[in-house]
Amino acid sequence: MSGATVTRLVITAPSACQSQVLTWDKIAQLRGGQTQIIFASTKSFVDTAPQLRGSLEKQLNIPRYFFDRLYLQSNGFAGHHVRLDCDGKVEGYTHWSRFIVKQTYNILLPKRTFTPHLSNYQLGHNSPIDAVAVHGPQSMQFGWEWFEMGFFLSWKSSGPLTLICFDLPPQSQSSIQKVLESRTVNLTSPHSLLVFVADELLQLYDDSVWSIRNHISQGEARRAMETNYLVLHEIARHGVHVNETLRVAMNSLDAVQQHHKELRERTTPNKGWDEVGSRLTFQRQFIENLLQRSTANNARIQNEITLIQVRIGEEAKREASAMKAIAIVTMTFLPATFVSTIFGTNFFSFEPREGGQGTSFAVSGHFWIYWAVSIPMTMATLALWLWWSRSGGRLNVAVGRSIALSAV
Repeated sequence: MSGATVTRLVITAPSACQSQVLTWDKIAQLRGGQTQIIFASTKSFVDTAPQLRGSLEKQLNIPRYFFDRLYLQSNGFAGHHVRLDCDGKVEGYTHWSRFIVKQTYNILLPKRTFTPHLSNYQLGHNSPIDAVAVHGPQSMQFGWEWFEMGFFLSWKSSGPLTLICFDLPPQSQSSIQKVLESRTVNLTSPHSLLVFVADELLQLYDDSVWSIRNHISQGEARRAMETNYLVLHEIARHGVHVNETLRVAMNSLDAVQQHHKELRERTTPNKGWDEVGSRLTFQRQFIENLLQRSTANNARIQNEITLIQVRIGEEAKREASAMKAIAIVTMTFLPATFVSTIFGTNFFSFEPREGGQGTSFAVSGHFWIYWAVSIPMTMATLALWLWWSRSGGRLNVAVGRSIALSAV
């Protein structure tokens, strides 16, 4: 798949860049000291011919494990490597990181299927990318999607800087290009381009947090009309994922800050290094604030769940009171009703005596038939109810298991 195209931005001046659409073959043939940003998909790189991929990894100093299944399925990381010359001075620097964002949309539906995670030893570390993906486009039909982005940076103290952005959304790519075309960029620090990427990541994380907030506010506004319990559960589930991604992203930005500090101590920094360092500090603080807002969202959804539980308890209490009243009325009239029913049958006779003096009370000699029929029927009814309740429970469990297995 070496014919897959990638977008290359060449920074030709402090506030100018040139966009090119190339293939990985062309990228491998490039030589020279141009600072560049490459936008590509992970699949396009992994599916290249082995020889071409090896050449690209060597040319761009990309570690092979960056595309291992273990790392492609992780929830984020940030690593680096400092290359030193024979005199112990910094010769080059490489950085690799991964950030994931969960974005929810207007209509949320409970998911019906999922992609199971298979053991790394079952598929192997270098499995095809199709076997690696756990989150796929199928989630879009249920109202959410994952942005799983990887970044690789290669810097040489002698000049050029290369940043590769894997699976960055198109709108983020366009935004980075507009910024580079309209703003003066100081490229003395190897993390100078990462600052612009981090700005776009903050936009994605901000949208992720606010989309959860919108769903919660919508549920609060409809509280008096209806409660969709499945959607409420979905919002809570997505909120947990958003919290996870923000916490991991904050840890990754902490690592980038530490890398910048370590590299600064080994080189001769200038004003540009300080600007990048302060910007990274601000971005890390901003994402921590987003985490606080996301935590507040989760508290709000738990408040809604608690309120629903209280309402259910109140409804159950009212129903219990009604059932108690019904039971009292039943117990009051049932004995008299039973007696009147018995004496109203043809087994009893109330006839006036001869001569009109009083009445006679007679019991049929066949009264035993009443007991012979009613007692077995009562026992049979109770036995049928007992069998139905027990078999019905087992049937419900079996149906639930079959539904779960069909969903898998």
